[in-house]
Amino acid sequence: MRRSTLTAAALTTLLLAGGCSDEPEVKHPSPTAPTASSGKPTQTPATRPPSLDLPDNAQTLLAETTGNKDEELPAFTPQEGAYTLYAACEGKGKVSIVDRDSSNPHPVTCNGVHTVGVVYEDKKPQHLTIKVTGGTSVWRIAVISGNHQP
Repeated sequence: MRRSTLTAAALTTLLLAGGCSDEPEVKHPSPTAPTASSGKPTQTPATRPPSLDLPDNAQTLLAETTGNKDEELPAFTPQEGAYTLYAACEGKGKVSIVDRDSSNPHPVTCNGVHTVGVVYEDKKPQHLTIKVTGGTSVWRIAVISGNHQP
């Protein structure tokens, strides 16, 4: 019997404080660089999200995967009755994780904050999709077997 589905309660995310980073400041264009027309906004590509801080010696069910649009992730099967999702994103769009057996999206916090969630599930194939809406975002996700809350 399924202990829980990928619901908001099951995928309660622990938001880790992004805090300050050692990344260099954003460089501003030189005064001689061309500027965008004030009548037409331009979109700058989103930067890559930071690497996920996965626990050492954990069984990887889905290696770190990166994208910038909707994507169906490869199926995986948890071996310990639970799996832990690690996700991050950068950009102006909204990123969410959706169990393809459900229509309930679970948001990923973007721009400096990692999202970590534990899902308790029977040993059966899991099918997740990443959805990007409302703008451009680059996301990164990994899944490891078991409960590995930070």
